[in-house]
Amino acid sequence: MQYQYVIGMDISKHSFDMAILSTNNPEEIFHTAFSNHAKGFEEMMSFANEKMPEFDCNKALFCMEATGLYCNALLQFFQSQQANVWVENAIQIKRSLGIKRGKTDKVDSISIAKYAFKNAELVRLWKPSGVVLEKIKNLATLRERMVVTQKRLITPIEELREAGQEKMAEYLHKSIKRSINAIDADLKKIEEKIMECLKEDASLNHLFTLITSVVGIGFVTAINLIIHTQGFNVMCDSRKLACYCGVAPFPYQSGISIKGRTKVSHMANKKLKTNLHLAALTAIKFDPDLKAYYDRKVSDGKPKMSVINAVRFKLLARVVSVVKNDREYVKRTA
Repeated sequence: MQYQYVIGMDISKHSFDMAILSTNNPEEIFHTAFSNHAKGFEEMMSFANEKMPEFDCNKALFCMEATGLYCNALLQFFQSQQANVWVENAIQIKRSLGIKRGKTDKVDSISIAKYAFKNAELVRLWKPSGVVLEKIKNLATLRERMVVTQKRLITPIEELREAGQEKMAEYLHKSIKRSINAIDADLKKIEEKIMECLKEDASLNHLFTLITSVVGIGFVTAINLIIHTQGFNVMCDSRKLACYCGVAPFPYQSGISIKGRTKVSHMANKKLKTNLHLAALTAIKFDPDLKAYYDRKVSDGKPKMSVINAVRFKLLARVVSVVKNDREYVKRTA
């Protein structure tokens, strides 16, 4: 193994636990905890140098679960130290460890260290997403929250109308009309700001142009694809991307008793799956090839949702193709 030490880190809002495993003696594990801010990061490095005089940050592998905002400051610190960092999916770590009873931050950090040691050949070193992409990510997250807030205001009114309470629904609608309009205005400003950010980075702006050339792929879907693939730097394979988005079908059978139909997995990015579903409906409506494909499969007796899922996959394949070939999609005229 190329690393002298493998370090598992369990990160929370205010602190993080660290388990240090020596690759020469993996049974001996040091554990400690530090505060999750700049002072704690310096104390962490002092602890490592004190316990292991030969400790070299470049010869260690730091492994942590993807915890979003809580690990950002630590990742920036590791970037300044040019450390080797592996940010792994929490579910991947959990399912690889088998049955566990009980849970503490100490146990979790040790489990992460053991996982990284056993699976070091699978390591995917973390790379910073870039300043512009990080800004776009924050803006997209804010936009999503505002859309959810708007939906929470509108949905009860629609339910009242469906229940026949038109007068009350109309009163409530008038009461929140200004709020709804204000959210609409803010959403427009956020989308304009995202476009401004894209123009700050020529490669991201070009990528956005390529993706949106595919019929059905709109602003929201394109932005989310760029964010979750880090500009298609960490995932640019149609099958892997389809699996991540929950549109890749898998067989479900065992022996002679279980003969289930092929279906998609629920372990997926549900946000992107929803985006792709809406994109597929748009593509079926406006793309002659996909409309003909959909009509043909439905007339053959295929379930509509199964055909729509196939269209989702085709859209992802087109997106990956335009990115790899660096060429906009050419729509066939009807």
